[in-house]
Amino acid sequence: MERMELDYDSLLERYRMHLLDQKGLSVESYRAYINDLTDMIAFMRERGSLDKRAVRAYMMHMHNQYARASINRKLSAIKGFFNFACRETGLETNPFAHVRSLKKQEELPRFLSPDEAVDLIEATDKLRDQAILELLYSTGIRVGEIEGMDCSDVDPSSGFIRVLGKGSKQRMVPVGVHALSAISAYLRTRGINDPIYVNAPLFLNKNGTRLTSRSIRRIVGRWSQHVAINRHVTPHVLRHSFATHLLDAGADLRSIQEMLGHASLSTTQRYTHLSVDKLMEVYDKAHPKAKG
Repeated sequence: MERMELDYDSLLERYRMHLLDQKGLSVESYRAYINDLTDMIAFMRERGSLDKRAVRAYMMHMHNQYARASINRKLSAIKGFFNFACRETGLETNPFAHVRSLKKQEELPRFLSPDEAVDLIEATDKLRDQAILELLYSTGIRVGEIEGMDCSDVDPSSGFIRVLGKGSKQRMVPVGVHALSAISAYLRTRGINDPIYVNAPLFLNKNGTRLTSRSIRRIVGRWSQHVAINRHVTPHVLRHSFATHLLDAGADLRSIQEMLGHASLSTTQRYTHLSVDKLMEVYDKAHPKAKG
C-alpha cells in the first residue's frame, strides 16, 4: 500500500457533491454516509497512515462499537469513498477493497404489543410529541419520511397523507382518526386549521425549524422510558409494530407492502413469521387435537 498523503478535506467535499448528484439517495442515507466518512477520516488522521494495519485497527474499532448491519453500511460508504479517491487522485488501490462484509444475522423485527403501543402514545402530555407517536404507529412510515413531511402533505378530509419515500417515490398512505385528531390539535397551537394549504414543515423544534430524524428518535426513546417499556423503542420499532398488528388483524401482505413503501414483497414477508407464531399459539391453546 502506498503511503501517499490524501487531502481528506478537499476529497470529502468533492465526494459530498458526487453523492448529492446520485438519484434516489435519501437525506438519511446521505447524512449517514458523511458521518461514517467523517469518523473514519478522523481515525486515519490520528493513526497518521493509510495502510493495512490502519485498516485492521479501524475494523476492530467498529467491531467494538457497532452491530453487524451498521458495520456493513459503514464499510459500504468507506469503500465507495475510496473508489472515488482512486478515480480522482493518484491513489492506486482502495485500502478497504480486501475487507469483506460481515454475514448478516437474521434478526426478526422487534415490535410492541397493541397495549404497549397505546400506553406509549397516551404517556405524553405534549401535543407535538403525541402527534408524532400517533402518526408513526398509525401509518408505519419511516423516520426520514416523517421528517420530510410538510403540513400540505396531510389531507384530513380524505384521511390520507402524502409521503416521499426511498428513491424519491411518492405514495399516499391512509392515516387513522386518532392520528389526524392529534395532528390537528398540534397544528392549531400554531394557528393552522387547514394544513393542506400550508407549505411549512409539519413538525417544528423549539427554534421553529424542521424537526430532524435524530430529534424524533430522541422523542420516541424518551417517552418509551417514561412509560417503562422494558426495551429500546425507536421509530422503526413502531413501524414494525404497525405492520405486525395489521397482519395479525387479517390485512393482506400486498396492502401492507404498499403502505410501508417496500419495493419488494419479500421485505414485507419478514412479518409473516410473527403471525405464524401467533397462529400456532392460538392453535396450541384452543384446538382439542393440539394437546398430547
